[in-house]
Amino acid sequence: MNHRNLTTIVLLLLTTLSVVAQTPISGQVRDASTREAMDFVNVALMTPGHDLPVDGAATDEEGQFMLIAPKFGDYQIVVSMVGYAEQTRPVKVTSKEPIDLGKIYLREDAQALEEVEVVAQGSQMRFELDKKVFTVDQAIAAAGGTVTDALEQIPSLDVDQEGNISLRNSDAVEIWINGKPAGLTSENRGTILQQMPAGSIKEIEVITNPSAKYSPEGTAGIINLVMKKDPIGGYYGSLDARLNYMLASPWTVPPGFHLGGNINFSKGVVDGYLNVGYHYQVSNGSSVNDRYSFGSDTTRLKKDGKTYNKGGGMFVRAGLDFHVTDRSIIGISGFGMINVKGDKTKGFFSDIEDRPTHYEEYLVEDFVGPRSAENIETLTRSYDRNQNGSGNHPGGNVMLDWRFTISKKHYLSTSAQFSEFNWNQDMFYDQIENELKVTQEQLNENLNRSIQLKADYEWKPTQQSRFEAGWQTDIAWRNTLADAWEGADRETRLTSYYNDFRNFEQTHALYVTYGNRFWDRFSVQVGLRGEFFKRHIESQYFLTEGTPASFQQDTSYFQLFPSVYLNYTFDNGHELQANYTRRINRPRGNQINPRQNFSDSTNIQYGNPGLLPAYSSAVELNYLKHWERHTISAGLFYRYQDNVIQNIKFMDQDVMRNTFINLGKRHEAGVELVVKNKFFKEILNLTTNFNFYYNRLDRATYTPVVNGRTCDEVIVPEQNIFAWSVKLNIGLMFTKTFTGQINANYRSPRVVAQGRSSHSYSIDLSLRKTFLDRTLALAVNVRDILNSRARENTTSSDSFWQYSTNRWNSRELSVSLTWNFGNMKRKYDRETQRRMSDSSADAANQWTDEGANE
Repeated sequence: MNHRNLTTIVLLLLTTLSVVAQTPISGQVRDASTREAMDFVNVALMTPGHDLPVDGAATDEEGQFMLIAPKFGDYQIVVSMVGYAEQTRPVKVTSKEPIDLGKIYLREDAQALEEVEVVAQGSQMRFELDKKVFTVDQAIAAAGGTVTDALEQIPSLDVDQEGNISLRNSDAVEIWINGKPAGLTSENRGTILQQMPAGSIKEIEVITNPSAKYSPEGTAGIINLVMKKDPIGGYYGSLDARLNYMLASPWTVPPGFHLGGNINFSKGVVDGYLNVGYHYQVSNGSSVNDRYSFGSDTTRLKKDGKTYNKGGGMFVRAGLDFHVTDRSIIGISGFGMINVKGDKTKGFFSDIEDRPTHYEEYLVEDFVGPRSAENIETLTRSYDRNQNGSGNHPGGNVMLDWRFTISKKHYLSTSAQFSEFNWNQDMFYDQIENELKVTQEQLNENLNRSIQLKADYEWKPTQQSRFEAGWQTDIAWRNTLADAWEGADRETRLTSYYNDFRNFEQTHALYVTYGNRFWDRFSVQVGLRGEFFKRHIESQYFLTEGTPASFQQDTSYFQLFPSVYLNYTFDNGHELQANYTRRINRPRGNQINPRQNFSDSTNIQYGNPGLLPAYSSAVELNYLKHWERHTISAGLFYRYQDNVIQNIKFMDQDVMRNTFINLGKRHEAGVELVVKNKFFKEILNLTTNFNFYYNRLDRATYTPVVNGRTCDEVIVPEQNIFAWSVKLNIGLMFTKTFTGQINANYRSPRVVAQGRSSHSYSIDLSLRKTFLDRTLALAVNVRDILNSRARENTTSSDSFWQYSTNRWNSRELSVSLTWNFGNMKRKYDRETQRRMSDSSADAANQWTDEGANE
């Protein structure tokens, strides 16, 4: 190639580059009357004379948008929203320098509002690449209900009747409130969420791979509850009532109910809110346990149980924000559960029977269960066991926070919070065998206290870059006391049950994150979090009758948790993100408490204080695409876990024991697909969620020691399974004031340690009708119309085979009524007003409406 040809090619390349712009065009849309930032406004970049946009976007919560001009030339920006006059302005792109359009003001179109009435359903879910956001107000099934009712409707989440929550087939998930843990643990969150009114929640965020800015607790991710808190001039609020009736047991179970109300107010420099609700629930259920033990003689234990639960309590939430200056806000807030009580009745009807020893030959992988075999059985023991008791679960959280704007580019926020939650239970057991009755009382008292101190700093050196740094300290005290007596009047103390367990933890963390946008389409965010963790546990118990003993253990370690996010924006609304995070699941509560639970004398549970934390490394690839009436969110993920914590079972003579061990390694891979569609002019809204998982648990061995005795080695074989689930949400608009929803889900069988859990499915139906200009709403919901919610497991080893199921009579009819009152017109807080008064950067093509100058 000669120099002349090379020069020609270089000139052609330079000419081509000179007309390919890739120029970012940004701005902010606001309401011309209220000066409020407007979200979900359509902004399109048009070429004059063409009908299709070159690029398009919807504004975010702060009214911000960004478009990309693919080449130099003349364009038009079209800003539109129903009920507002459309804005069309010319834009000339002559270089690659970013164009800031500043603030764009839309005015209400009075004629359009008078002549056109828009009838559409609100969106129940919106998608972001790093999270999914669920709007609680749009969930009819949760109207007048609890947060647990709302969580059941969210894709990727599974919630059972006991309030246990799993995300992407893992229960190692954290529950936060307004971006902070707030004292919710795996042991108390079920009770808290079943008392917290759904009406107090604005949104639920599901974050599967949080960045280094957030705590690494919970290998599966974080569920963040965003509480309602809107600064609105004057006041507004609502009153609601709900009646629940169990259809599966007609006239045998009295109805439950919920009464609540909330008010938000704003006057001068003070914004505040108050939410109060009383929830009372009644339910019943059944259980079956069928176990075969293989020793010198093969024996069978079969138990049929019935459960009846009732209880209720009051939930209170309140907060105040003081706008001390235009740049400083001090807030105090809190929530609490008052007089939360429950009664529980449970009956077991059990028998132990001999089996021929040759029965082991039926234990093959595809065997459907010993109950189908035809063998001669001899009854050797029969007894009835009844359980009655009561409990209470008071607790609460209080937080003080300060938000300070240092300058236009520097922000600081600090917070301090204290949480205390109690769980107390007094249970009585009556066992009748051969007309001999034995009574036993078991007392459990749990106290959890925690303190969190936190500070976050944010610096935005440019429009495309951001630097964040922060510090966080968490201190927790967890005390558990267990005691038991035999006899109706506590005649004999059962010292083998006594245990005083104390757990003190402290975690100190520092983090930094930095993000930047390159080439106008590609953005990178990297972060690193360092945590020092220290734990002291001690347990006092009786080694033998009347002989006290104690146990102490100290643990400390330092770990680093990096995170990386890569994001690329394509033309026409396509986005692609790849991320990596490292997280941890620290064992707590019953997992490390060595107390032996004798509530079922044939199935004793206890914790393992020697448990190590489980670590996970997760990689995700997420794709997002928006159309006018359709949205698709697709994700691929792979998660590798080490020191996986699992519950295992083994036989100790005629008694089954349950404890926790570190199994080793677990591999999880999956595909998550969420599709939203709007049909027939938004009369039908369809959200479909598919999840496909591959799960593999490595082989592990464990040698248990019980009361100083070494038992036979337990072998947990390697297991792998392909599992899947589907959730379907159908929103129907019959008229502008009459809507309905259908929620259906199915989950295939899944792997558990030493076995598998069966499939599950359910269907819910809901209707809502509004009156009096939508200030009054009536909702009717039929939950679990097939009465199919249940938990079934099959587990086995060389020494046993067991089938167990727990079924709840969960088919339920509920009717709720909600009345909204007060002023619904928003106002700005002083910080927002101050930011609005900041002058926009001078740029070509900047415009404002006449009379809208600040």
